Amino acid sequence: MATYYLIHILALSMTQANGLLFMKKFQLVAGTSLRSSTVYMIINGIVSAIVPLAVLLVLGKPLQVTLYSLIMAAAIVLLSAVDTVLKLKAYEKGQMAIVNIFSIVGTLILSCLWGVFVLHESLSVLGMLAIAVMLVAVLLVSRTGKSKLDKRLLWIYLMICIAASFVSIFSKQHQVETAYATVDTLSFSVWLGVVRTVLFSFVALGLMIKNGKEGIRTPKAAAGYAVWSSLVSGTSYMLTLFTNAFLPIVITSPLGVGFGIVMSAVLPWLFYKERLNKRQLLGVVLALAGTLLFVLV
Repeated sequence: MATYYLIHILALSMTQANGLLFMKKFQLVAGTSLRSSTVYMIINGIVSAIVPLAVLLVLGKPLQVTLYSLIMAAAIVLLSAVDTVLKLKAYEKGQMAIVNIFSIVGTLILSCLWGVFVLHESLSVLGMLAIAVMLVAVLLVSRTGKSKLDKRLLWIYLMICIAASFVSIFSKQHQVETAYATVDTLSFSVWLGVVRTVLFSFVALGLMIKNGKEGIRTPKAAAGYAVWSSLVSGTSYMLTLFTNAFLPIVITSPLGVGFGIVMSAVLPWLFYKERLNKRQLLGVVLALAGTLLFVLV
């Protein structure tokens, strides 16, 4: 079991490093417009499909397909797109800190509730204590003291919470499904990439109809960063899907939150010399404490 936890932590580390390095580089070069986001998602979809497909060919395994897996892949891709669009909408209103709170806390709570009541996973007293510690850590790290809750945006926060949560929940559910026929992890990764590519190709077509070739024109450097980012994110997601088949979501979800908070503080400090205030540092310490509680459990 320890091996699965190490693989899961490796996947979490790759995700954090990708966000800080390659995705950040892409955004600096290409911006954050619908055009650049669409190009990134198409490249991400293509790479995310090619990598696991190549592994299948090397291993001599066939590409599997079932209706249930295709539906789950489509649902995950659509929910991810909804989550991204709504976050951008909320960011426009200057609610970045609050959006992060709702997204992280909501995903943590709903994922654990799904694990306990739907998947019948057990959650120890120490586990519940660790979750409580992490919730406090999220609030301390995310809040800057400048953002106030805009009640008119509550429905957007709620939808962000639901969309982000069910990306995690459906990824887990597919890996442990027994009532319906499912494909293996590599095949599922291929179909996720295919669905993502097809979906955002339609978006790109709409941009081209409206603006011509300029609708999707992107600097070559940005395309390169997108490829590297997709290689890292695709590999980390495959590793996450693999560990989802063996590790309970009531542990992997809080572990991801705690580890993510710590890495989000450490990596920017190492690469960009960014500093946190005392309240945020306390949040990082609490996140580390909560993570250690889960490791000890």
